Amino acid sequence: MSIAAPAWQTLILQRLQERDTKENQHDLVIQHYERLARHTYTLTQRNRALLRAAAAGASATSSSTSAAPNGTSSVAGAAATSIATAPPSNAAYVATLESQLISLREELAELYKTQGQNAQRLLVMNETLRERQDAERLSTDELRTLREERDRLVRKVQDYAEAMVEKDKSIQVLQDELNTLSLELGQVELRNEHLAKDNAALLQRWLDKVQDEANQLNDANDFVREVEKKKGDASPPSASTASSTPTT
Repeated sequence: MSIAAPAWQTLILQRLQERDTKENQHDLVIQHYERLARHTYTLTQRNRALLRAAAAGASATSSSTSAAPNGTSSVAGAAATSIATAPPSNAAYVATLESQLISLREELAELYKTQGQNAQRLLVMNETLRERQDAERLSTDELRTLREERDRLVRKVQDYAEAMVEKDKSIQVLQDELNTLSLELGQVELRNEHLAKDNAALLQRWLDKVQDEANQLNDANDFVREVEKKKGDASPPSASTASSTPTT
């Protein structure tokens, strides 16, 4: 599994490739021009050599014509010599020039063709470069949007983390308060349990006291009834009869 290069390395590599492509797009044209210049120099040297050869032939013909005696035969011989000597060099020179001209025209046509191809390639490369720049611009915008979204999420996570810390502190405080209240509630329940036991003991003591007082009161009532009964039994009957008979 290959590890993708960072975005900045990919961008730098792409820029370097685009720079190399842009700088080397005219290399073929430059090579053709250099070859044409070398060929032109070679042809120029060849033409100079032919011109020197033609000039040497012309001077030789002139000297032979001037050395001959005056007369019809001399003029005819000079004309024949001139016709025999001059045309071959001129024809060779003209043929060489025509050959050079044809070669130069072919090379020029090839150069124009190459230049047109390079211009077409340049247009295509410019269009590709523009598309890549547009794509890079879109990628830059998307990257900026993603970075802003990332920063927003990072801030949100930090806010959540801070809120969680505060909530943890609040929970810890509430837990401490709950533990304190639980301890106090346990103490209150224990105290209530002791109070309930004390109240039960006091109630039992009060009930026992009331029972004792009731028993004492019952005993006193029984004693009083017994005393009254004894008094009733000890009184004389006459007295009781007299007391019971009404007065007339």
